[in-house]
Formats: sequence, C-alpha cells, structure tokens
Amino acid sequence: MINVAVEGQSDIEVARAVVGHSGHVVGKIVVTRGKTNLDPKIVKYAAAAVQTPWIVFRDSDGECPVGLRSRLFPSIPRDRAFLLRIAHTMTEAWLLADREGFADYFGVAISHIPRDVEGVKHAKVTLLHLCASSRLRAIRREVVSDDGHIGPLYVLHLNTFASQSWNIPNAAMNSPSLARSLQRIAGLSAK
Repeated sequence: MINVAVEGQSDIEVARAVVGHSGHVVGKIVVTRGKTNLDPKIVKYAAAAVQTPWIVFRDSDGECPVGLRSRLFPSIPRDRAFLLRIAHTMTEAWLLADREGFADYFGVAISHIPRDVEGVKHAKVTLLHLCASSRLRAIRREVVSDDGHIGPLYVLHLNTFASQSWNIPNAAMNSPSLARSLQRIAGLSAK
C-alpha cells in the first residue's frame, strides 16, 4: 500500500492509475486543495514515509521541474519510501498525452491535440479549449462552463477518463515527466 497526496479532486484517478500501472496499490489519497496547501506538507509526508510509503503528485505549473523539486525538497534525504513526482506542466498534460484516447473519449479531433503536451504553457486551458469544440454535446456542456472555465462535471469526466480510458503507455511516450514518474514509482519499495 502506498499513500498519495494530490493537489485537487481531478488528480485522484490519475494518481491511482499511475501508481497501479507501476505495480502498486494506493492506500489513502489526501486531496490538499491546491499547491499552496500541498507544498508546506511535503516534509510531513516524507517523514511519514518511514512508516508507510508516500507519493506526492504536484503540477509544475510551467516552472522548471528540476528547480521546483530543489525548492520544495531541498534537505530531505531521498528515501526509497517517499517520492515527489512533478507533472509537467500539470496532470492535464499527462491526460492529453494519450492523444488517441483523449480524442476518442472527449470527442475532439486528434489533429487539434498538441503533440508536445509538455510544451503547452497551460494544459488545463488547452484541455478546456479542446472540450469546448467537442463534437459531443455532453462534453461541451459538462466539462466547460459558458464562460470557458471549468464546467460542472469537469472533475467527473477527468477522473472517468483516467480510470477507464486513459492509455498510460501511449501517454508516457508523449510525456517525459510521466515516463520518469512511472519508472520511479515502479522502483519504490512498498513496506
């Protein structure tokens, strides 16, 4: 069992899928409601990894992942029972990286999905823009609000896609940060 901390509700099934694909089972998932609440708790999760393994998933939000990791995790010994995994630029980019699966589930043209998802400045905005032009009325109405922001069922659709349709190996081929996360999590020692 590996415990997980994430920024938001829409990250839950992404984290569960990544951990599961890496050969582990998720114990509890803590949703911190944003990076400002998550960042101060990273040291606490690392300390708790003495008892039970922990993985913290955090978006880079366009910041250099290496610099961000150094800032967030400067003096904690690298324990094989704790990992800080940074999604570049955010977990929405990891979902977009499965271009075929995303196009099929969300009813968008694959040609409109960026090939370099980690080069997209704001993956959530890109995802919303794509869903606003979906051929599926439900996606247009449920994922995106009238003003172009997060719609009423955004979290539900992202979690459903991540848990039921997301092809992680395909996504990892288009997302180096996801590929690295899968490799590191696979090597994590579960106690």
